Amino acid sequence: MKSAIWYWGTGGAGSRVMMRIADRLADAYGASQTALLMHGDSDFLDAARGSGHPVFTVGGAAGHRAKAALLLAAPWRAVQLVRALVRHRPRIVIIPMNFALACPLALLVRGLGIRLIYLVHDAEPHSGDFAPKYQRMTQRWLIGQARSVVAMSHNVAARVRELHPGLRAGQIDVVPLHMLARAPRCDGRPNPDGPLRFLFMGRLLRYKGLDLLAQALSRMSQHTDWRLTIAGDGPERGQVLAWFGTMPQVDLTRLRPFEEAEIEDLIDSHDIMICPYRDASQSGSVAEALYAGMPSLVTPSGGLAEQIGHGAAGWIAPSATPEAIAATIEDCLEHRDGYAARSASTAAFARAELAINVWPDILAKAAS
Repeated sequence: MKSAIWYWGTGGAGSRVMMRIADRLADAYGASQTALLMHGDSDFLDAARGSGHPVFTVGGAAGHRAKAALLLAAPWRAVQLVRALVRHRPRIVIIPMNFALACPLALLVRGLGIRLIYLVHDAEPHSGDFAPKYQRMTQRWLIGQARSVVAMSHNVAARVRELHPGLRAGQIDVVPLHMLARAPRCDGRPNPDGPLRFLFMGRLLRYKGLDLLAQALSRMSQHTDWRLTIAGDGPERGQVLAWFGTMPQVDLTRLRPFEEAEIEDLIDSHDIMICPYRDASQSGSVAEALYAGMPSLVTPSGGLAEQIGHGAAGWIAPSATPEAIAATIEDCLEHRDGYAARSASTAAFARAELAINVWPDILAKAAS
């Protein structure tokens, strides 16, 4: 089954998901059967070229801030897309995340008689997302072009069905984000020595609830046996500095874009991933934590509870409020002797989820 994965972003969740799907398809068919259509500035380009997959790249503008440059590049990008598809001749093209020029260039894929699979990360834009009307329009169009749609959680799938009632029965599959890797990296961690180390990792955006976390921590002045690192960059960087800057137990030295290679080091040097999201579909940070036997503390927003096995791989705050988040953190601190058991449960949950490779069935259904 020849396929191609097409994503012209330069990094982030789209690129990471692209590589993870490529790994799963390589397990089933061999790397040479799946081409990667990438941007030449992708953080994963070296890994892609070393993996045995055919790689086709484009250069130049990338990202939603380069609208004019992308429009000018569209004709040449269209030529490059067609050339790559003609050379590799896939039966299926997978779009692992919406990106600039996927709409309308996916018409070229359809025009060559190739079936499309589109992955939906979020059924709707999050609060504070850029260009929400444009995101809704292009995603609706891509879903309409796709032979099959893959949602990253059952929560997302249910909302997609509500928003797109014209989808056929069986047209949506669910592949949770954490089911994309090959195997967990460990079987669990021991109880931590010293303060319990929490990690927030990712883009600093309003929907991720860092203001809620700051308010929660301000209620915990009587506790000194915790630390928090906030790693990442984004529009709320200034607010994060203001919210957490006077808290001595919070490390803000990682408020910057970080390299892909830093993710494992961050996770391995902390104990609990914390996701105080006010609204969510699922979290890439939780997925990365699962692979390392790292439990997560999440709110009940969107598919987060589902993503940690409804508590098997972490803790779920009763609500996305400062009071509930603070109470859940305090529970982690007061029952820290149970951390090793929770970590072992996290690793077991990840292993069970990854036991079956669902991608051959998804591709076969799309090709039929």
